[in-house]
Amino acid sequence: MLITVRAAVILGFAFVVAVLAAVLMVMDGKSWPTALFAAGAAFGAVLTVANTFIGPSA
Repeated sequence: MLITVRAAVILGFAFVVAVLAAVLMVMDGKSWPTALFAAGAAFGAVLTVANTFIGPSA
């Protein structure tokens, strides 16, 4: 197995939140680099928080 289910869920959730952050920034009229920077920050933050809150792997 290349990746555990726990890791896939955490990465998927962080990716979805990052995409939503980028879309919201662009819809607010910000530039693409600003939106990508916000998406990266959101990805990192969600990755850290989700890794903390989702139970440890078996």
